[in-house]
Amino acid sequence: MPRPIILNGVPSSLAADAWWLSAIPDDPGLPPTTRAPSGSLPRGLACLMLVLLADLLFWRAELGMSAALFAAAIFAVVILDKAMCNWQRPAVLLTLAALPVFHHMQPLSFAFLTVGLVTALVWAHHPDAMRGTIARSTVRFLSRLPWEWVIRLNPVRPQAMAAEIGQLRGHLRNWGFPVGGGLVILTLLMEANPVLSSFLTPDLDLAEGVRRLVFWAGIALLVAPFLVPLPLEMDGPRRELVLPSLGLNSGSVIRALFVFNLLIAIQSVTDLSILLGGATLPPGMTLAEFAHRGAYPLLATAILAGAFALAARPFLGSYRLIRPLLLLWLGQNVILCAAAAIRLELYIESFSLTYLRLYALIWMALVAAGLGLIFWQVLRGRPNGWLLLRSVALGAAVLYACCFVNFAQIIAAQNLRKLDPDRTYLCALGPLAAGPILESGLGTIRDGSLFLGDCRMGLPRTGGWREWGFRTWAASRYVQRVATAESPR
Repeated sequence: MPRPIILNGVPSSLAADAWWLSAIPDDPGLPPTTRAPSGSLPRGLACLMLVLLADLLFWRAELGMSAALFAAAIFAVVILDKAMCNWQRPAVLLTLAALPVFHHMQPLSFAFLTVGLVTALVWAHHPDAMRGTIARSTVRFLSRLPWEWVIRLNPVRPQAMAAEIGQLRGHLRNWGFPVGGGLVILTLLMEANPVLSSFLTPDLDLAEGVRRLVFWAGIALLVAPFLVPLPLEMDGPRRELVLPSLGLNSGSVIRALFVFNLLIAIQSVTDLSILLGGATLPPGMTLAEFAHRGAYPLLATAILAGAFALAARPFLGSYRLIRPLLLLWLGQNVILCAAAAIRLELYIESFSLTYLRLYALIWMALVAAGLGLIFWQVLRGRPNGWLLLRSVALGAAVLYACCFVNFAQIIAAQNLRKLDPDRTYLCALGPLAAGPILESGLGTIRDGSLFLGDCRMGLPRTGGWREWGFRTWAASRYVQRVATAESPR
């Protein structure tokens, strides 16, 4: 009869690897943690590396391309730390979000960079998630700032905190004597070696040191939340976006459409007859006054038209005439936006172009495109969620495109076509408008500045590679080209 095999004790190889017997379990009230891959950087070391990089990029310098480089460094540290494989597409997204910063650093560019970085990190941590889920997770993370940011720095977990304290004690036990003894020996050597003493005794400014330490602490607080996996918002049941009815019913909607279409038709015929047909204006009213008087009210009417079209959409099936009347209403309001843009353009030709008027032209085009989306939604029977998603995408695309436009230069070039431009407003446009002003002959360069009459404005320049931006570089080259062409040969 064979004897049974008896194992006395645990094998030595298994006993050596039995770290799992004393592992600290995760708190059941918190999401489970995952063990970091072999060779990953400790979070504190990664944060320290980014703080030192931020000191190199940002200390005593204005924001420029350095912000995009720092965002890329955060992304790279997270990817390398977590040994992620599906990082290529998030990296492309971050690159697109960083392009506006490389072109010109401004609040809009910085907003695109921040949203792009968070979205890329969420996508990298959850590569299989749906795009809508990633977008919701990004919005939720950003909307909880700054309190959620601070909470995520060190969640209250007694077991994890005890483990971190134990690791810290181990590091102090291993490195305390070597570091302390090395400092003592270094002090004695400094007494014996004046060259070493002068090299290792810097001229310290206490106030400067405190400011730098505060800067480091602030960077650490900003960076630390990005070094942990960003949470993913789980998909909930999809619900149709329902807008308030505002007390409307089918009878009021069809009657309102008849009345509103008639009023807009009268307005459109009147505007087109004056703007394009050459009809006479009322006595005492100039074309500039006519243009300024109606541009913004017509735009407000078009916006209200879009809101009414959305509110009237649930009643499309009540009467056969509601759908064609609603489509006619939307089409007429697109024409109304065009009339408002023509009015504003006439006013600009009579007076001058300003930031507000240029932004109004862009807003008019955006409203007209939004009305076109509503027209297509009603025609094809699309849900409100379809319209909301495309409206947000359209607005984001327009803002993204605006990041690459030098509006100051456009405004200056337009206003300089007039015989007597407003020099005070031209001077207020800043260094990015210096090229057209110098080319027009109104401005002269003296002592490194551009003088426009009694006004003095700076020239486009950057303080170093950290502050570099393509728009400033291009404006500087424009000024140099004009100045070289006008210099005596």
